Amino acid sequence: MTFSINHDIKIPTRIIHGIGSRKKLPELLKGTRPLIVTDVGLVKAGIPDMVIQVLNNHSIDHTLFDGALPNPPAKCVHAGAKHYKDENCTSILAIGGGSAMDVAKMIGVVVSHGGRIDRFLGANKITKNIPPLYCVATTYGTGSEVTPFAVLTNPKTQNKDPVISWRIAPLAGILDPELCVSLPLSVGGPTGMDALTHAIESYTNLLSTPITDAFSLQAISLIGENLILACSNDYEMQATENMLIASMLAGMAFSQTRLGNVHAMSHPTGAQYGVHHGLANAILLPYVMEFNFPSRIHKFGNIAKALGADVAGLSRREAAETAIDYVWTLNEDLQIPKTLGECGVKKSGIRRLSKATMDSGNVSVNPRKTLRSDIEAIFNRAI
Repeated sequence: MTFSINHDIKIPTRIIHGIGSRKKLPELLKGTRPLIVTDVGLVKAGIPDMVIQVLNNHSIDHTLFDGALPNPPAKCVHAGAKHYKDENCTSILAIGGGSAMDVAKMIGVVVSHGGRIDRFLGANKITKNIPPLYCVATTYGTGSEVTPFAVLTNPKTQNKDPVISWRIAPLAGILDPELCVSLPLSVGGPTGMDALTHAIESYTNLLSTPITDAFSLQAISLIGENLILACSNDYEMQATENMLIASMLAGMAFSQTRLGNVHAMSHPTGAQYGVHHGLANAILLPYVMEFNFPSRIHKFGNIAKALGADVAGLSRREAAETAIDYVWTLNEDLQIPKTLGECGVKKSGIRRLSKATMDSGNVSVNPRKTLRSDIEAIFNRAI
């Protein structure tokens, strides 16, 4: 495959970050009636209430849709679109992680274009602007607040398929650490490793550029400095904000470059076995790094340094190996399982998983040429 030497870098989303940055929302939503898209778990935790209180204080009328689901299927998108129309909404406000943001993006597509969301799978099928979309991140993993992607899960085929268009990129993303400073380790660990995976795959893949490398390396550095600290207790506000920024920077990077084998493998793993996306990425990342190692030794050394590893006096190869060791250690410190088998994935499913993986466009930009037999071998080790 030959890749164009011309790069079109787009960063259309306004970013507002800092303690209490959610208080900027009334300014953004003025004159609209937002549909708030979130999930039941966040509602029970009281997180959307911290945003809704701000809207109420400024008399911003709104309605709540809490039907976003993990690995979102079409049914929750269409339910949200119906709610939007029934309530005469004129904007969309996502509060949550990647699933809530993806559902919000796809609701915007359905209400602006009509029909079923399945019609818009793939790239550049969105021909109209969606309603004004704003995203409030409550985890530091997806970077979806700055990306042109949404992912739909088909429960029947057990596949994940993307909707890709810059028309679905949010107008603004809010990164308020007060909304996620108390994430439990079971959420903060996998979502933080999801952000690291985004950064590493963007940095090492075939479409990386000096501009995206700058985003990716800064994200890797922030994650190395802050992920363990942010997960250590409920009071590390600065570390939490830094993780939100890292996730956003990684999102900016992979929006331009795409990803690699980790995501190509984690998507069918999530669709077929229900494994949390961030957790699947965290588990697969070191295995894929070991596979990619020969093709990106220099960049792996840079990753090790960005993560904070001491590579003084090491050869280039030894420094690169340190990056992989560091990721294994991060996973261990975050209590991430070592194998997908511990999450219910079966070796009997490798053939089907590998077929779905090879259908992903992310394989084509992975830094090392990948055959289906390679994917089967990685899955065999990781399960």
